Amino acid sequence: MSQREEKMIGKFIHEKIPITWMRYNMFSSEDIYKNIPLLVFRVSNTSIDGKMKILEKCVASFEGKNAWKVFMDPLSRKGNYLLTLAFVENMRKECQEKKIVYNEQKYLGNDKYKWYCEQAIQDIPLLEKHIEKCFGQLEIMK
Repeated sequence: MSQREEKMIGKFIHEKIPITWMRYNMFSSEDIYKNIPLLVFRVSNTSIDGKMKILEKCVASFEGKNAWKVFMDPLSRKGNYLLTLAFVENMRKECQEKKIVYNEQKYLGNDKYKWYCEQAIQDIPLLEKHIEKCFGQLEIMK
């Protein structure tokens, strides 16, 4: 995986949605097992309604190796959104509710954790193409 693939989805989203802050790298090409790939960002209040709904629909309609989702991070104190594998939302909610430290690798076990990292990274270029195509179609219909 290249450094371009680390940031490709973040750059596209930043072009389409008023972002107030974003961590562009979804993963580290130097250590693909650092975390399950995710995009972390905050949006301006004006973009919450229309463009975020389009993004959510586009991500939800992607058919990759795993299901992906955009959601407000229950562990964030600043209202950050995440774009990551769909099951991560429940994992983060459970950690928040039980007040336990969020640790993907411990939660999933080493083999399953590595498998999800690898599968997610393979999905990223296809997900970016899907979001770009879908976003364009839904923007026109709006």
